[in-house]
Amino acid sequence: MKQPFKINCSKAATLCAGQTKRLQANGAAAFIWSPSKGLNNAAIAAPEATPDSTTNYRVIGTDDRGCFQDTGFVSLLVYPFPTVDAGIDKTIAVGSSVDLVPKLSIDVTVVNWTPTGEIFRNNQDAITVKPKTNTEYTVEVKNNGGCTAKDRVNVLVVCNGSNVFLPNLFSPNSDGVNDIFYPRGTGLNKIKTLRIFNRWGETVFAKSSFSANDPSAGWDGNYKGSKLNADTFIFIMELICDNNSVLTLNGNVALVR
Repeated sequence: MKQPFKINCSKAATLCAGQTKRLQANGAAAFIWSPSKGLNNAAIAAPEATPDSTTNYRVIGTDDRGCFQDTGFVSLLVYPFPTVDAGIDKTIAVGSSVDLVPKLSIDVTVVNWTPTGEIFRNNQDAITVKPKTNTEYTVEVKNNGGCTAKDRVNVLVVCNGSNVFLPNLFSPNSDGVNDIFYPRGTGLNKIKTLRIFNRWGETVFAKSSFSANDPSAGWDGNYKGSKLNADTFIFIMELICDNNSVLTLNGNVALVR
């Protein structure tokens, strides 16, 4: 003799759009799930559900003689995937910084950037980076449903001389202003060589393997212990940038008294 029964169902769950979740019911001989849309089989105990939006599934369980039935429900809360656009690739001079500002869908609640080593400022979702070499940055976002999305942006680092400053004149008169001719800049690993020639091609100053931005490593306008007269000199400098690029620069510098 058949008796009334209770069916047991799986708990409510959260998933991202397009994902699949297996529903589960037991305690009956036959089952019918509805709505059937998104189910691989609506007439089994444990169908796979791939809903495109939040859905409350109902299952009716029946005994093997069709005498009694019971009803259960399983809710699947469906979140859309967020969207993120990291932006176009950037090109910067070595020693410079750049802002990376992603475009995000409004449901984004968490933003993470990698790698983190060259990030020196965070501004909500955007970051400011100062990489020494070409670097690919990945931004991954998440919403309240735990659904994630990611995008990448490349920052290309060039050493083209725009990060270097060499004055076109200096006045070694001991007044504390522009007394020394020396290379300055950012993103400079080392000055490999600096040579200065007079108008007859004679070397009046030469130095190798020193740091930029160091007045003590520069030229004070003397040659062989004597002050040179006002004139125009030619320099050739070979430097190594922080991205290991080697750059050669040349030009003129006027010595004024």
